[in-house]
Amino acid sequence: MTQTYNAGIYCRLSRDDERTGESVSIENQRVLLTRYVQEQGRNLIQTYVDDGVSGTTFDRPGLNAMISDIRAGKINLVVVKDLSRFGRDYIETGKYIDVIFPSLNCRFIALNDGVDTLHHNNEMLAIFKNVMNDFYARDTSSKIKAVKKSTFQAGKFIGAYAPYGYIKDPNDHHHFVIDEPAAAVVRRIFALRCQGISYRRIAGILNEEKVLPPRDYYYQAIGKPNPYRQNHVWNDVTVKVLLRNEAYIGNMVQNKTGTVSYKDHSQVSKPEEDWIRVSNTHEPIIDMDTWELVAQIARRGAFTRVRPFRGINMFAGLLFCLDCGFALIHRVEKEPRKNGTYVEYESYLCGCYSRSGKTACSTHTIYQRPLKEIILADIRAKAELVSIDEKSVVQRLSERMQAQSSQKIAANKKTVKALNKRLTELEKLIAATYEDKVKGLIPESVCIELLNKYQSERNEKAAELKELEQQLDSTQAVQDAVQNWADMIRQYQNLDTLDRETLLRLIDKIEVGEKKIVDGHKEQEIRIHYKFGLFPRKCGWHKPVEVMK
Repeated sequence: MTQTYNAGIYCRLSRDDERTGESVSIENQRVLLTRYVQEQGRNLIQTYVDDGVSGTTFDRPGLNAMISDIRAGKINLVVVKDLSRFGRDYIETGKYIDVIFPSLNCRFIALNDGVDTLHHNNEMLAIFKNVMNDFYARDTSSKIKAVKKSTFQAGKFIGAYAPYGYIKDPNDHHHFVIDEPAAAVVRRIFALRCQGISYRRIAGILNEEKVLPPRDYYYQAIGKPNPYRQNHVWNDVTVKVLLRNEAYIGNMVQNKTGTVSYKDHSQVSKPEEDWIRVSNTHEPIIDMDTWELVAQIARRGAFTRVRPFRGINMFAGLLFCLDCGFALIHRVEKEPRKNGTYVEYESYLCGCYSRSGKTACSTHTIYQRPLKEIILADIRAKAELVSIDEKSVVQRLSERMQAQSSQKIAANKKTVKALNKRLTELEKLIAATYEDKVKGLIPESVCIELLNKYQSERNEKAAELKELEQQLDSTQAVQDAVQNWADMIRQYQNLDTLDRETLLRLIDKIEVGEKKIVDGHKEQEIRIHYKFGLFPRKCGWHKPVEVMK
């Protein structure tokens, strides 16, 4: 009795296959397979198509629909142009041909390869073709990755969307040009962050001002609604990612993500050492001073929340106890007036004393208003000194920094020498332990214990050595650093008021000493650490200054 075959023809074309020409086009496959099914007297039930889908994955809409119809009994014959149209993973393709189709009583024909599961035609050829198709997919993937890497290394952008603040150059889509309306928002975000404002608060400010978030801005620019989400607002993550995007200083950073393999196209993040970074590929929106300040704030976590009625705590993350090194904490003192109202004083107190009492440290109390006056006066004095005699100031500071740097470099070199010596000793000890084990001089358990001990120490010393060598290699020219500082601080000669951004740009930290009685009056030492060098100064003790509520 002749079996009736209800046929489904399957056509697939990937983006890579499009390069090979018309012979594998969807329409050509459809015409060829339809003619064959009709000539063989089979019933053509359905044509299943996957257009632009890789053959290395078997999660395809057309293929899934065809398997569902096979399971439902709608078709019992599958016809494809060749094995590569069905799939390019030799394991999965073989599983379908040898297991899945036979278990579902479905016949499979790969026309051009002469494969027919009913007659077991060309089984060895099918295996060989499947392997070659898999190899082709692997080779194609490697070539595409090589082309992408070359493009990345040339500093050419290949993404779908330019970063917020830029648009693709109409004359070269691999290049960015500034989009001024969005760039102004980017500059504002960096400026707010330089003031120490948190990511969340920045997002809140933008939302209060009805500033469109990046994706909404993009779709508005092209005249289409945003199809991706309903909650069209800025959030802390969006702000944080924007502030870390090196595109804003003119760098192109790509190859940050990739696929698991040529078979699994799931996106995964790559380690930073695999990123491809090319500098100065387009015009920057943000200058390097602002970028480095924002990076410094992120490293030290020195953001400041806005406190109701008091504004920003400008010294957050900058004040430290001169004696114990603990961070100073902020507090507000209230003192009653005769008329029943209160006056408030903002001050700072040693955090170690606050937590553990006078047995751990002393109070180191200092009030905010006199501290602001002291820092402001010191900044203006140094700016004036640089303006009057820049050459002399730069020379003195360079000599001081070189002396400090030379001592540190000498100490590091001495440590590097000792580490290299110890690593050589450990290599000899490890080799000797192996020899003793081979000669039977020590038991295996002792050998393993010694090897683990030596290997652990070797890893520890090697890591320490690498860190020290990096420190020695990254030493910058002292003269340039001092000159840059002089150029920067000169701008603050006429500074009227002190703000958070100025503090973060100029000062690394401020150390506050305990009050002492000197010649019958109170003094308190304050050491201001600028971005380099140490400028210790002593100042007289100031009484609390009234702070308005």
